Amino acid sequence: MPATSAVGAIRSSARSFEESLPPAQRKRLGQFFTGLPLGALLAHLALDPGARTVIDPMAGHGDLLDSAALTTQARGARLSRLDGIELDSETAAFCGRRMAALQADDAAESSHILTGSAFDPATIAALDAPGYDLVITNPPYVRYQSQNGNGAGVGDVRRGLSAIVDARVTGGERVLWQALVDGYSGLADLSVPAWLLSALLTRPGGRLALVVPATWRSRDYADVVRYLLLRAFRLEYIVADTQPGWFSDALVRTHLLIARRLSWDEAQAPVSGRSLLPATWLQVAPAAAGGESLVGGAFPGSEPERDFAAWAGAANGEVPGIERRPFALDEEWHTLEQRLARKGWFQKAENRPDILPLFSARDARPAAIPEGLRDMLPPGTAPAHLQTLEQAGIRVSQGLRSGCNRFFYVTLAGDEEGETVTVETSDSFKNMQVRVPVAALRPVLHRQADMQAFADGRVPATRALDLSDWVLPEDQPLVAEAAEAYRKRHVSAPRVMPPELASFVRLAARTALDPKEPARFIPDLTAVRTNVRRPANGRDVPRFWYMLPAFTARHLPKIFTPRINHGTPAVALNTQPPVLIDANFSTLWAEQRRWTAHALYALFHSSWCRAAMEAAGTPLGGGALKLEATHIRQVPIPTLSDRDCEKLAALGQQLAADVPSARHQIDMFILAASLPGMDKNHLKDLAHHIDSRLEAACAARQRTAHDS
Repeated sequence: MPATSAVGAIRSSARSFEESLPPAQRKRLGQFFTGLPLGALLAHLALDPGARTVIDPMAGHGDLLDSAALTTQARGARLSRLDGIELDSETAAFCGRRMAALQADDAAESSHILTGSAFDPATIAALDAPGYDLVITNPPYVRYQSQNGNGAGVGDVRRGLSAIVDARVTGGERVLWQALVDGYSGLADLSVPAWLLSALLTRPGGRLALVVPATWRSRDYADVVRYLLLRAFRLEYIVADTQPGWFSDALVRTHLLIARRLSWDEAQAPVSGRSLLPATWLQVAPAAAGGESLVGGAFPGSEPERDFAAWAGAANGEVPGIERRPFALDEEWHTLEQRLARKGWFQKAENRPDILPLFSARDARPAAIPEGLRDMLPPGTAPAHLQTLEQAGIRVSQGLRSGCNRFFYVTLAGDEEGETVTVETSDSFKNMQVRVPVAALRPVLHRQADMQAFADGRVPATRALDLSDWVLPEDQPLVAEAAEAYRKRHVSAPRVMPPELASFVRLAARTALDPKEPARFIPDLTAVRTNVRRPANGRDVPRFWYMLPAFTARHLPKIFTPRINHGTPAVALNTQPPVLIDANFSTLWAEQRRWTAHALYALFHSSWCRAAMEAAGTPLGGGALKLEATHIRQVPIPTLSDRDCEKLAALGQQLAADVPSARHQIDMFILAASLPGMDKNHLKDLAHHIDSRLEAACAARQRTAHDS
């Protein structure tokens, strides 16, 4: 049914309205609107024939609500309720006018667009609805640091969500939901509580339809919503875009998720006691698009989204530009359970009251093979004797985060002259040059661009100001008062800074880096002020804002890899003695002596580990791969003996020396350990297969719209 002129006009003006919003506001509120083509795709997959009540609790200017109404209308039906919530009053007003036009066009019997926070219990109560047939939304991805007061702070959101749970569910179901609300990380962006709220508004038997970044399965703090999908929902579809993607201004790829909410009779059983049916994974390439439809090329009829949804639910036939495959939820659960086993909220939700010891029988179970890595193996391949990196004693984290690189990072500007050297400061200090004690500087690998020179044996020119053994003259009295504490700790008291260095530190203490906050000086920055420690009861030694925390193994790792990879993932060796590695890199080290630097270097240079990292990482908009510590921790490795580690270390030394055969020998060694009993020829074929899939995966994420 064609839209009326009023509906057509307001749809046309939606893009202009979106572009008129101030960029700072859009970033602050997460206002990246979905668009009708993507909304139509999601609505056709998610809307049951009998669905009559729809809400978008983060409605924006109404793209998804419009898509749901349009889809229902095209099926010859009408929605009874078309509701939405929008925080920004101007955007909510536009959405209200758009819904009024749809209502006048007979697409809905009634519509209510509320202005306010969706996490305000009063707003949810004003809806006066026990649950909706379809909750469809594109949650706002607002970082926790950007959430502030006035009801939008991290604590405000959690308290509001907790009150909404109390008002909407009872008994054992309330216990489950409260465990999830209490358990999600305070570091999570706003999408996580938005996801929980949207799930809560979905009636049992209704559907939840979300537009989410591909990182929903890899971020540590999103594990709570992965668990929610397995516990309280039946996940039906995951629809993934490919390069260049559906959102031109997004840094990561996009997924559409469709899931049906279970009744409490079905959901009250812990996930560990269930058998989970697979979901359907749909990969949609740009080649599938045609006209104004994201799938119009694959389905060239008059209603391509309808045809796409019908095809997705069938079990036969292939179409150009779209790949369909099962997504094993049992494997998803196995992987997730290993990650969450010692989380308090998880133990409560799964009714596991006893806290698991650090190394328990449960920890000793074989590692799960991540679904992405399994896809890179030939069908029927069954690796055995795998373990997690944690079980192997291999640790993964992030490098040095100083809290203010513009102060703590300087560049060598001259040769050492005795005990001092000239350094150049950042442009925040007009690149001034300062004489600094050599003992106050630590080499740091800061940028990926310096990696090749570092690999060639050149120490980076960047230095970290390590002032843990130096104090300003005016801070010396506090040091003198703590003399006994220094003695008891068997550490030397810091020395007084030379005048030139002290002048620079005082200048930094009076410097505001953000012109919008002229009264917020460097010592007031969130990650800098935590450096301060004031002695209590004579037991502690004082620390000052200009003293970086003590460096640990994660700052001085054995190997490391860039967090942003433009080719296939690759690790690099640190030097001996090691230099500091910046937070632009993920860092790896081991607690067991058998894992030498060269053994780790060989292991993570294997095609097996590189394929696992490629599969686990997040493709970015420009074709790069984001590889965080949480991604690397998902890499399963074969269980290796001390003798195996010695062999790996020898191969790693050959690899570092550019011995041509080393890489192939490493691949064969790791694959033989992962697939015991496989003969040499089959191992060679497998290594070739993994290499081919690895290269194809890298090429696929780097493919541009022009290439497609």
